[in-house]
Formats: sequence, C-alpha cells, structure tokens
Amino acid sequence: MVIDPDVLERAIAWADQAYHACNVCAERCGVDRHAGPGGVCGLGADARIYKEYIHFGEERRLVPSHTVYFTGCSFRCAFCSDWNQVVAPLDHGVVVPPQALAMRIAQRRAEGAVNVNFVGGVPDVNLLYILKVLKHCPSDTQVVWNTNHWTTDEAVDHLVGIVATWLSDLKFGNDVCARKLSRAKNYWATLTRLLTFVPRERLLVRHLLMPGHLDCCTRPALDWLATHLPDVTVNLMTGYSPFRMAGAKTGPTIAMARRNREDERTAAIAHFAGLPFEGRLLDGLEWDGRL
Repeated sequence: MVIDPDVLERAIAWADQAYHACNVCAERCGVDRHAGPGGVCGLGADARIYKEYIHFGEERRLVPSHTVYFTGCSFRCAFCSDWNQVVAPLDHGVVVPPQALAMRIAQRRAEGAVNVNFVGGVPDVNLLYILKVLKHCPSDTQVVWNTNHWTTDEAVDHLVGIVATWLSDLKFGNDVCARKLSRAKNYWATLTRLLTFVPRERLLVRHLLMPGHLDCCTRPALDWLATHLPDVTVNLMTGYSPFRMAGAKTGPTIAMARRNREDERTAAIAHFAGLPFEGRLLDGLEWDGRL
C-alpha cells in the first residue's frame, strides 16, 4: 500500500482541529488537548514513546514488525500489561520530534522491519503525532494500527489511505464484562459498529481468550465475527497472562488472576474451528481449522 499524501494532509488538518475539543476516540472527551493534558487518556498534543524495537512476536504474516509503544490509552483494562504507562502517561517515555522518529523508522526498515506497528497504550489517542511522523516517512511505509478499536467513524475515515492494516481487538462479548474489566461504556454496540466501518481487506481482528470468559465473551465475539465479518481474518489468542493481577485472592475479576485452563483453551479452539471464517489464525499462526 502507498500512503496518499493528500489524504495524509487532510488527516493532519482534521486531527489538529479535533484536538481542540478532542473527539478522536470513542470517549469523545471534548477537552482541549492543545491547551494541556486531559480527558480519559491523560494526554496533551504531544505523544510520549516508552519503547520501540523490531518485534517477532506479532502475527506471523506481520513480522518482523517495528513496534512503537506510546503512553496513554482510552481503556483501563484490569489485565493490562503496561498499566503504569496507561494510567500515568506523562510519567513515562520521552517526547520524540516527529522527524526523529521517522528517521528511526527508516533505520528499523533498513534492519529488516516490513512495517511500522503503532501500539501503546493505543495509537488512536496519539493520532495527531503519528500522522505528523508519517509526513516524514516514504509513501510506501506500511502502517499497522494496533488498537483496541475504541475509535470513531471520523478517525477511521481519515485513516483510510494511510493505514495498511488495522490490527484490532474485539476484547469482550458483552457490555457487563467490558465495563467491569476495562471501564468501557456501551462497548458492544460501539465495537461491532466500528469494526464494520474499516475496509475489510485492511482488517485483522484479534480476540483474546480470557479465563472464566469463554461463554460470556469468546463465543459471542467469535459468533458475531463469523456472521458479520466472515471474510476478515481472525486471530484467536489463547496465551492470556494475568500480569499485575497474578495471585489475586479476592475481587470481582478473581478469575482473571490465573491463566486459561486447558479445557477452556480446547473448547474455545473447537468453537473457532466450527465457524465459517475465510482466514483464521491461532495464536498468530496460520491455521486451517483442523483439530
């Protein structure tokens, strides 16, 4: 894919204006990020990067991938692997001038990276900075938008012609679990609508099997995808890690303090195998659906 320079210029102008009453993610906080940090993400107009490297652990078809991690997020997932960078985004990472990051992207490309993978946190709340970086990158830069997909129609519309692959999570299968585990409101209706807004040839959907959430999240999420987006590649990920929740003894998310049991993993894979997806991945690897 080649980035359309006119599309990129329009996207930068839109995002710059949108930051004055920020509505670039589904929270639509309405804060003036040009005036300073605010909103759910806690960010101003600048972005902060806390790590970057060539990653070989993403989906096999996307590696080697130059992953760039930004602070700040629109969710507060109980099982987040980068909790500190999410809840205190200004206390972590460094501000890197857009042209300097573009130079690092060029360096990583020369080292073998086949794309630049914007993650975090999430790229959505760092959208303006990322667009400014891409202005200094070659037009054939392959952009992976690694996201919880808590976005907006307007953001997706402006990113078409820029993003090569939306690597999007469908994390939860209902609003109760979404609210309890990530603090997201009206999750199911929002995600299922926004996922259909992305060009299907650009979309790869991830779903993470979580302990205790096979019936309430994994089955409904996979069933919805099979019904509404059967031609989109889906990656069922089974290697859940509790991170900071490990060892918890009490609380409403106690099941999340352990890894998946083998019976949960087996049942999820069997359900996945029975659905009519044209493309499917199991833990990032191409899979033909045979058990």
